[in-house]
Amino acid sequence: MISSLLLPLLMQSATPFGSPIDPVLRPSKARPEASVKAPSPQPKTPSDIRFDQCVDQAADDPANGLLAANKWQIQGGGYLARNCLGFAYAELENWAKAIPEFVQAAEGAQAASDERGAIFWSQAGNAALASGNHAAALKYFGSALAQDTLDGLLKGEVHLDMARVYVALDQYDQGKKEFVLVHELVPQDPLGWLLSATLARRMGDLVQAKTDIAAAAKLAISDPAVALEAGNIAYEAGDLVNAKGNWERAIKFGPDSPAAKAATRYLEQLVTGVED
Repeated sequence: MISSLLLPLLMQSATPFGSPIDPVLRPSKARPEASVKAPSPQPKTPSDIRFDQCVDQAADDPANGLLAANKWQIQGGGYLARNCLGFAYAELENWAKAIPEFVQAAEGAQAASDERGAIFWSQAGNAALASGNHAAALKYFGSALAQDTLDGLLKGEVHLDMARVYVALDQYDQGKKEFVLVHELVPQDPLGWLLSATLARRMGDLVQAKTDIAAAAKLAISDPAVALEAGNIAYEAGDLVNAKGNWERAIKFGPDSPAAKAATRYLEQLVTGVED
């Protein structure tokens, strides 16, 4: 299922009677996959092992992870300790402190020719995006791609994050170009199709929106966010029957999800004809 935390600022626009989709559908934190620890090279060194342990601890208990990372940094843990610090701060949603730690970790890894530097840059980009610093996010995502060390999946995810930034900046054409790369690199990612469908709807290209949401539905057939967007697209196309059916499915697929709450409101508006 696509987490509601993954849904970016794309998720807004005309819906029943012009009401916007709930703000809760917009992310308040970085995308989870950008916060996972970077894989250690093989064979693992003692520093790599400690890095894995540090990040695992930060994931399980961010406050104690922060203490462990600080202790390691004082002991000379270098850029790996800094990345763990950034990870702990990110888990605590303290973006102001997470960003510089990720940046310094990326710079250190890059200087050491450590291929994890690209992932560290992408983490910095996600933290910057979560903080609302879009210019910095684009810079850091660009640095991640410039390392030319990401595999197809991770590279595609960085382009997806860049698309999110461009949409947040209302640079829809550039966002659309990024989604083309996303679909080439990670065609099995339903989030990419969902968000490109939403962007196409916002740009008034309902033909493309229908195509993209159909692709998302094939990959995430019971995801409430996909059903919600399918309903939004159908509504804008004037197809109230399919709009209603898809919103009902959003509620069925995730009764307690933010998507279901939005769908419930839209269905009520269809019945009452009254705008929020």
